[in-house]
Amino acid sequence: MRRLIAIATLVLSFSQVPAAVQASTASQVANHLSVGRTFVAPVGFQIFCLQNASHCRGGGAAELKLTQGALDVLKSVNRQVNGTISPRSDRNDTWSIGLRSGDCEDYVLAKRAALINAGIPASALRIGLAKTRSGEGHAVLVVRTNEGDLVLDNMTGSIRPWNESGLRWVAMTTSNGKSWQAIS
Repeated sequence: MRRLIAIATLVLSFSQVPAAVQASTASQVANHLSVGRTFVAPVGFQIFCLQNASHCRGGGAAELKLTQGALDVLKSVNRQVNGTISPRSDRNDTWSIGLRSGDCEDYVLAKRAALINAGIPASALRIGLAKTRSGEGHAVLVVRTNEGDLVLDNMTGSIRPWNESGLRWVAMTTSNGKSWQAIS
């Protein structure tokens, strides 16, 4: 994951917004992550999609209407996947689904698949890449809702708005499930 985030950060550093502009936009907290230019997907994700094309598609609404029922489904799947997969470091940055142990990308893929099976539209489910407070690369599932982007993270049982996640955002998939965009 470190290599994945390092590559994404390097690619994105060539088009970064000046710090003064970032500071002014950071004070204007939005409900949704702000995305910028498109870039090449991480290699591990590309390989996963070549082998598992059905798991890399969009479809349905690009935004989930957040009802109590939908929130209950998100909480249930987040809890179930976090409790089923045991954490394991993946030095080769292999993205997999259906594992009993795995790293953050594997949790994300399992949550995305379970939510799609539960009727959540695939286009509302985005894979987000970020850095933790300690600077470590991390992947989470971002659910785009009419009330804002919510984060399902294997490091916590809580579902939080993106701007309360404690993460520094790098990139996210688009609604089509394959393309990636920098987060500005």
